[in-house]
Amino acid sequence: MVDDPEAALRDALATGRELDLDGASVPAALLSAVLVAEPPPGAPALRVRRARFPGILRLTGARLEFPVELRDCVFAHPPDLRMAEFAGLALTGCRMPGLRAVNIRVGADLLLADGFTATGPVNLSDAQIGGSLRLSGGRLHGTGGRALFADRIVVGGTCYARRLRSDGELRLPGARITGNVDFSGADLASPTGDAIDMTGVSIEGSFLAGRHDAGPDLTFQATGRVLLAGARIGGDLVLSGARIERLPAPGPPDPDPEESRMPVVPRGIVDAGACLVADRVQVAGNLELDDGLTTDGTIRLPNATVGGYLRLSGARLVGPRAAGDRGIALLGDGIDVSRDVEARDSGRGALVCRGQLRLVDAHVHGSASLSGIELDSPGAYALLGDRLHIGGEFYLRRLVCAGTVRLQNAEIGATMDCTGARLTAPRVRADGTFRPSLDLRAATIGKDLVCVDGFTATGGVRVRRADVGKSALFVDAVLGCPPEVGQAVYALNAYGLATSELVVRPAEAPGGPVRLARATASTFADSAEMWRAERGVEIDGFDYTTLYDTRAVDVRTRLGWLRRVMPAYTPGPYDQLAAAYQRSGNEELAQTVLMERQRHRFAEAYPVQRVWGWLQRYTVGFGYRPWLAVAWLVLFAALGGTWFAFNPPQPVDDGQHPVFNAWIFAADTLLPIINLGQDGYWRLEGASQWIST
Repeated sequence: MVDDPEAALRDALATGRELDLDGASVPAALLSAVLVAEPPPGAPALRVRRARFPGILRLTGARLEFPVELRDCVFAHPPDLRMAEFAGLALTGCRMPGLRAVNIRVGADLLLADGFTATGPVNLSDAQIGGSLRLSGGRLHGTGGRALFADRIVVGGTCYARRLRSDGELRLPGARITGNVDFSGADLASPTGDAIDMTGVSIEGSFLAGRHDAGPDLTFQATGRVLLAGARIGGDLVLSGARIERLPAPGPPDPDPEESRMPVVPRGIVDAGACLVADRVQVAGNLELDDGLTTDGTIRLPNATVGGYLRLSGARLVGPRAAGDRGIALLGDGIDVSRDVEARDSGRGALVCRGQLRLVDAHVHGSASLSGIELDSPGAYALLGDRLHIGGEFYLRRLVCAGTVRLQNAEIGATMDCTGARLTAPRVRADGTFRPSLDLRAATIGKDLVCVDGFTATGGVRVRRADVGKSALFVDAVLGCPPEVGQAVYALNAYGLATSELVVRPAEAPGGPVRLARATASTFADSAEMWRAERGVEIDGFDYTTLYDTRAVDVRTRLGWLRRVMPAYTPGPYDQLAAAYQRSGNEELAQTVLMERQRHRFAEAYPVQRVWGWLQRYTVGFGYRPWLAVAWLVLFAALGGTWFAFNPPQPVDDGQHPVFNAWIFAADTLLPIINLGQDGYWRLEGASQWIST
């Protein structure tokens, strides 16, 4: 027990030694008087420990040019430090019913850490701190749902809030922080629905809200939304391993199941279904939402700018509603990523997204690797990336997706690799038919589109009007589905596709029509399975330069495939096939195709035309077999010679006629122009007249 608290305080201030009051009570007014009095000479500093301060500590507008450190002290009322100026202030381990420090100025650090407990709101609005703000290990309870007010706070150093516990909202909108902001291991909750509001903050360092160094299970947790809309971060934004859950709230209304247009993004930045709101956030470094990040609600990143990588590997993202209700798990419309997007397994598993992954108008300057990820949004758009721009490769290898992948008008700079991907449970139209499992309508792919080695698309693939720079490969793929599962309008819709090489060699007969009409390819490779597609193959107007290997399939077999898919006569496919054979130097095979075209043509003509076609076919091969006419002449000459050898005619004039030769006579009778000296000297009677004719 201290006999003279005032003398003890003044002595501690003058010497700078720590004063341990061991729970003794000191009137707060006495402490105020000592602090505002003329400071002693030298280097004063007040360090008090384990004191109790009844009354109100009033330092409004005070200017203290020496550091003040109060450790493990108890305040009966919230200290009033509004507009006060401190050289340095530490309230480490103190307990108080709140703190009123609007417009406070601290030249060095402000410490509200290591057991600091406030049962009422801490108000640091418009504060200016020359050093660091330390909240690590603090406990903020607050009243009215808000625990910290730090609107427009300016921090010259780092903001430490590691292992901070709060059951009220933390408000730091408009804050300016020179160093890092570190919430590693913090546990934040708020009944207002917003765990932390850092809208419009400016952080020159990194924002760290992931795992704490003390252990992998000590990670950032937020029950309520994390608001970072319009924030500017000079380093990295790290939420690796964090757990963010929104408070239960009604989500956006269910969309019309008959609506075929792109679903509208609900509610803007006040979306009640969001758990992380980072609209227009600017991150100069990496955006790391990986390594076990778990969310319950939408991650909003529309129009965000990321100067480095976007990492999603190992994240577990769940939309605001159950999978299948079309909730959006990650909203990245208009996001701009300067480097790569990584979501593949990098040690803690690949991304799992139960809800829609939305990247409409997003721009990735590097590559995007979504290999091995799991998208679960059955009956909805699992990946919606209309007008997505990717500068490099786009990997979807071994993707497991329940729902439709829609990438209309997307631009992929290099290869899009879907090797081994499994796309099931696509979006369903109002008439019950499946929408495409992979929709690349009007997309542009700089190099290859690879759908091989077990690639499965229950609703089929649409590459209508797409432009693939090098190869479009559908090899050992399963396109469409059997009727008992559902009906895909097209197993492969490649209408108007433009590519250098098109290979369609599925693992089995496609479960829907294959549409190649108006497509163009320099090289085309097919297989028997493609031509056995359910409900046929549309090839009218399909333009290809050469077949991949003309020797692999017999021409008669290939013509049989054409007849199977074209019951009605269409000349174009025959002409295209014949031209392909001609370009490869197989003139004989080309003529075979053209003859089959004529046969098909006359087979559907009127009876008289059919007879005329029959005569052309067997006499001159529709003009492609002129040797048939010679063969017929030789045959008739032989038959005529044989007849006249056994039935010689009588001479017209007994005195003037050549020696009769049955074979020359038959040939002279057949040939209309050449005179062999036999015709005209012999009288034909009876059957010989008919045979000669």
